[in-house]
Amino acid sequence: MILVSILICAGLAYYFAVFLKNKKVGYGLSFTFIALFIISLVLLVSNEYGHFGMQKVDDEKTYQIQSVQKGSKLLLKKELGTSGKEDVYVYRTPETANKKKPTTTKVDYNVKNVVKTGNYSAATLTKKTTRWEYKNDFYSFLFGISDNNKEFVKQTNTFKVGKDWLVLTTTQASQLQKKMKSKSFQAQMKQDGAAYVKAAVTKAMQTNPSMSADQQKQVTQQAEKAFKAEAQAKLIQEIKSQK
Repeated sequence: MILVSILICAGLAYYFAVFLKNKKVGYGLSFTFIALFIISLVLLVSNEYGHFGMQKVDDEKTYQIQSVQKGSKLLLKKELGTSGKEDVYVYRTPETANKKKPTTTKVDYNVKNVVKTGNYSAATLTKKTTRWEYKNDFYSFLFGISDNNKEFVKQTNTFKVGKDWLVLTTTQASQLQKKMKSKSFQAQMKQDGAAYVKAAVTKAMQTNPSMSADQQKQVTQQAEKAFKAEAQAKLIQEIKSQK
Protein backbone atom coordinates (compact mmCIF):
# COMPACT_ATOMS: atom_id res chain seq x y z
CA MET A 1 0.00 0.00 0.00
CA ILE A 2 2.82 2.42 0.80
CA LEU A 3 4.22 2.09 -2.74
CA VAL A 4 0.78 2.85 -4.18
CA SER A 5 0.59 5.92 -1.94
CA ILE A 6 3.97 7.13 -3.17
CA LEU A 7 2.92 6.78 -6.81
CA ILE A 8 -0.43 8.49 -6.22
CA CYS A 9 1.16 11.38 -4.31
CA ALA A 10 3.78 11.87 -7.03
CA GLY A 11 1.11 11.80 -9.77
CA LEU A 12 -1.24 14.21 -7.98
CA ALA A 13 1.59 16.61 -7.12
CA TYR A 14 2.54 16.76 -10.80
CA TYR A 15 -1.08 17.09 -11.95
CA PHE A 16 -1.97 19.98 -9.62
CA ALA A 17 1.26 21.85 -10.37
CA VAL A 18 0.92 21.60 -14.16
CA PHE A 19 -2.74 21.33 -15.11
CA LEU A 20 -4.66 23.26 -12.46
CA LYS A 21 -5.40 26.76 -13.86
CA ASN A 22 -5.51 28.39 -10.45
CA LYS A 23 -1.77 28.23 -9.81
CA LYS A 24 -2.04 29.40 -6.21
CA VAL A 25 -4.35 26.52 -5.34
CA GLY A 26 -2.47 24.17 -7.66
CA TYR A 27 0.91 24.84 -6.09
CA GLY A 28 -0.58 24.59 -2.61
CA LEU A 29 -2.08 21.19 -3.34
CA SER A 30 1.11 20.15 -5.14
CA PHE A 31 3.28 21.01 -2.14
CA THR A 32 0.86 19.09 0.11
CA PHE A 33 1.18 15.93 -1.96
CA ILE A 34 4.94 16.40 -2.26
CA ALA A 35 5.08 16.44 1.55
CA LEU A 36 2.93 13.29 1.67
CA PHE A 37 5.20 11.76 -0.97
CA ILE A 38 8.29 12.47 1.17
CA ILE A 39 6.61 11.16 4.33
CA SER A 40 5.60 7.95 2.56
CA LEU A 41 9.11 7.54 1.20
CA VAL A 42 10.62 8.04 4.67
CA LEU A 43 8.23 5.45 6.13
CA LEU A 44 9.15 2.97 3.39
CA VAL A 45 12.89 3.44 4.01
CA SER A 46 12.35 3.20 7.78
CA ASN A 47 10.53 -0.07 7.33
CA GLU A 48 13.10 -1.48 4.93
CA TYR A 49 16.21 -0.59 6.95
CA GLY A 50 14.90 0.10 10.46
CA HIS A 51 11.97 -2.35 10.59
CA PHE A 52 9.47 0.41 11.36
CA GLY A 53 6.10 -1.08 12.28
CA MET A 54 7.69 -4.43 13.16
CA GLN A 55 8.77 -6.24 16.30
CA LYS A 56 11.02 -9.17 17.15
CA VAL A 57 9.09 -12.36 17.88
CA ASP A 58 10.64 -15.49 19.40
CA ASP A 59 9.52 -18.98 18.47
CA GLU A 60 10.79 -21.92 20.52
CA LYS A 61 10.41 -25.59 19.64
CA THR A 62 11.95 -28.71 21.21
CA TYR A 63 12.72 -31.90 19.30
CA GLN A 64 13.90 -35.32 20.43
CA ILE A 65 17.14 -36.26 18.67
CA GLN A 66 19.05 -39.43 17.86
CA SER A 67 22.64 -40.14 16.95
CA VAL A 68 23.65 -40.26 13.29
CA GLN A 69 25.13 -43.70 13.95
CA LYS A 70 22.42 -46.13 14.99
CA GLY A 71 22.96 -47.81 18.33
CA SER A 72 25.40 -45.16 19.54
CA LYS A 73 25.13 -42.00 21.58
CA LEU A 74 27.15 -39.61 19.50
CA LEU A 75 26.58 -35.94 18.62
CA LEU A 76 28.71 -34.86 15.67
CA LYS A 77 30.04 -31.40 14.91
CA LYS A 78 31.10 -30.60 11.36
CA GLU A 79 33.72 -27.86 11.12
CA LEU A 80 33.11 -25.73 8.03
CA GLY A 81 35.04 -22.52 8.72
CA THR A 82 38.23 -21.45 10.43
CA SER A 83 36.56 -19.16 12.97
CA GLY A 84 34.20 -21.79 14.36
CA LYS A 85 31.15 -19.58 13.69
CA GLU A 86 30.09 -21.65 10.71
CA ASP A 87 30.27 -25.05 12.43
CA VAL A 88 27.14 -27.19 12.26
CA TYR A 89 25.91 -30.12 14.33
CA VAL A 90 24.76 -33.32 12.68
CA TYR A 91 21.92 -35.38 14.15
CA ARG A 92 18.74 -37.28 13.41
CA THR A 93 15.21 -37.13 14.76
CA PRO A 94 12.76 -40.05 15.08
CA GLU A 95 11.08 -38.75 11.91
CA THR A 96 14.34 -38.67 9.90
CA ALA A 97 15.91 -41.81 11.39
CA ASN A 98 15.65 -43.78 8.14
CA LYS A 99 16.55 -41.02 5.69
CA LYS A 100 19.82 -41.20 3.78
CA LYS A 101 21.04 -37.77 4.85
CA PRO A 102 21.02 -36.67 8.50
CA THR A 103 19.79 -33.29 9.67
CA THR A 104 22.18 -30.40 10.30
CA THR A 105 21.85 -27.07 12.04
CA LYS A 106 21.59 -23.98 9.87
CA VAL A 107 24.81 -22.48 8.45
CA ASP A 108 24.64 -18.80 9.36
CA TYR A 109 26.69 -16.28 11.36
CA ASN A 110 23.52 -15.46 13.31
CA VAL A 111 23.06 -19.07 14.42
CA LYS A 112 24.51 -20.07 17.79
CA ASN A 113 24.91 -23.71 18.84
CA VAL A 114 25.10 -24.68 22.52
CA VAL A 115 25.67 -28.20 23.88
CA LYS A 116 24.73 -29.06 27.47
CA THR A 117 25.66 -32.39 29.03
CA GLY A 118 23.86 -33.60 32.14
CA ASN A 119 21.46 -36.11 33.66
CA TYR A 120 18.83 -35.76 30.94
CA SER A 121 16.30 -38.54 30.41
CA ALA A 122 16.29 -37.94 26.65
CA ALA A 123 18.50 -36.17 24.12
CA THR A 124 16.77 -33.06 22.83
CA LEU A 125 17.32 -30.01 20.66
CA THR A 126 15.59 -26.73 21.45
CA LYS A 127 15.48 -24.22 18.61
CA LYS A 128 14.82 -20.62 19.59
CA THR A 129 14.28 -18.54 16.46
CA THR A 130 13.85 -14.77 16.39
CA ARG A 131 12.14 -13.10 13.42
CA TRP A 132 10.81 -9.67 12.49
CA GLU A 133 7.02 -9.63 12.31
CA TYR A 134 4.51 -6.80 11.79
CA LYS A 135 2.99 -5.42 14.97
CA ASN A 136 -0.56 -5.55 13.61
CA ASP A 137 -2.65 -5.87 10.45
CA PHE A 138 -2.38 -2.14 9.72
CA TYR A 139 1.40 -2.23 9.32
CA SER A 140 1.15 -5.50 7.43
CA PHE A 141 -1.30 -3.88 5.00
CA LEU A 142 0.87 -0.76 4.72
CA PHE A 143 4.22 -2.46 4.09
CA GLY A 144 3.24 -6.01 3.16
CA ILE A 145 4.33 -5.53 -0.44
CA SER A 146 7.95 -5.32 0.81
CA ASP A 147 7.77 -9.07 1.51
CA ASN A 148 9.88 -8.80 4.68
CA ASN A 149 7.45 -10.29 7.19
CA LYS A 150 8.98 -13.08 9.31
CA GLU A 151 12.47 -11.99 8.30
CA PHE A 152 15.11 -14.13 10.06
CA VAL A 153 17.11 -12.39 12.80
CA LYS A 154 18.92 -15.09 14.79
CA GLN A 155 18.64 -18.62 16.11
CA THR A 156 19.99 -20.45 19.15
CA ASN A 157 20.17 -24.24 19.05
CA THR A 158 20.52 -25.82 22.49
CA PHE A 159 21.41 -29.51 22.56
CA LYS A 160 20.84 -31.39 25.81
CA VAL A 161 22.44 -34.83 25.95
CA GLY A 162 23.22 -37.31 28.70
CA LYS A 163 26.64 -37.74 30.26
CA ASP A 164 26.99 -41.02 28.39
CA TRP A 165 26.90 -39.19 25.05
CA LEU A 166 30.03 -38.32 23.08
CA VAL A 167 30.36 -34.92 21.44
CA LEU A 168 32.97 -35.13 18.69
CA THR A 169 33.85 -33.49 15.42
CA THR A 170 33.37 -35.59 12.30
CA THR A 171 37.16 -35.84 12.01
CA GLN A 172 37.54 -37.04 15.60
CA ALA A 173 34.73 -39.58 15.15
CA SER A 174 36.44 -40.95 12.05
CA GLN A 175 39.76 -41.22 13.90
CA LEU A 176 38.06 -42.96 16.84
CA GLN A 177 36.36 -45.48 14.59
CA LYS A 178 39.56 -46.20 12.68
CA LYS A 179 41.57 -46.62 15.87
CA MET A 180 39.05 -48.96 17.53
CA LYS A 181 38.91 -51.17 14.42
CA SER A 182 42.68 -51.59 14.16
CA LYS A 183 43.97 -55.06 15.04
CA SER A 184 46.83 -53.71 17.15
CA PHE A 185 44.46 -51.65 19.28
CA GLN A 186 42.06 -54.55 19.75
CA ALA A 187 44.92 -56.85 20.75
CA GLN A 188 46.20 -54.27 23.25
CA MET A 189 42.68 -53.80 24.62
CA LYS A 190 42.31 -57.55 25.09
CA GLN A 191 45.61 -57.81 26.93
CA ASP A 192 45.09 -54.75 29.11
CA GLY A 193 41.46 -55.71 29.76
CA ALA A 194 42.39 -59.17 30.99
CA ALA A 195 44.97 -57.70 33.37
CA TYR A 196 42.49 -55.08 34.60
CA VAL A 197 39.78 -57.68 35.28
CA LYS A 198 42.23 -60.07 36.97
CA ALA A 199 43.44 -57.30 39.28
CA ALA A 200 39.85 -56.34 40.15
CA VAL A 201 38.86 -59.94 40.93
CA THR A 202 42.04 -60.52 42.98
CA LYS A 203 41.38 -57.41 45.03
CA ALA A 204 37.75 -58.44 45.59
CA MET A 205 38.85 -61.95 46.67
CA GLN A 206 41.34 -60.50 49.14
CA THR A 207 38.55 -58.40 50.63
CA ASN A 208 36.10 -61.30 50.67
CA PRO A 209 37.86 -64.72 50.35
CA SER A 210 34.55 -66.57 50.59
CA MET A 211 33.07 -65.03 47.44
CA SER A 212 30.78 -67.33 45.49
CA ALA A 213 31.11 -68.04 41.77
CA ASP A 214 28.16 -65.75 41.03
CA GLN A 215 29.75 -62.92 43.02
CA GLN A 216 33.03 -63.38 41.15
CA LYS A 217 31.13 -63.29 37.85
CA GLN A 218 29.44 -60.07 38.89
CA VAL A 219 32.80 -58.49 39.81
CA THR A 220 34.21 -59.61 36.45
CA GLN A 221 31.35 -58.04 34.50
CA GLN A 222 31.62 -54.78 36.44
CA ALA A 223 35.38 -54.69 35.87
CA GLU A 224 34.98 -55.31 32.12
CA LYS A 225 32.45 -52.50 31.86
CA ALA A 226 34.65 -50.11 33.86
CA PHE A 227 37.71 -50.96 31.76
CA LYS A 228 35.89 -50.30 28.48
CA ALA A 229 34.62 -46.96 29.75
CA GLU A 230 38.06 -45.88 31.00
CA ALA A 231 39.80 -47.07 27.83
CA GLN A 232 37.33 -45.26 25.59
CA ALA A 233 37.56 -42.07 27.65
CA LYS A 234 41.37 -42.18 27.46
CA LEU A 235 41.31 -42.77 23.70
CA ILE A 236 38.86 -39.92 23.14
CA GLN A 237 41.01 -37.59 25.26
CA GLU A 238 44.06 -38.51 23.17
CA ILE A 239 42.18 -37.82 19.93
CA LYS A 240 40.81 -34.49 21.20
CA SER A 241 44.29 -33.38 22.30
CA GLN A 242 45.66 -33.90 18.80
CA LYS A 243 45.99 -30.74 16.71
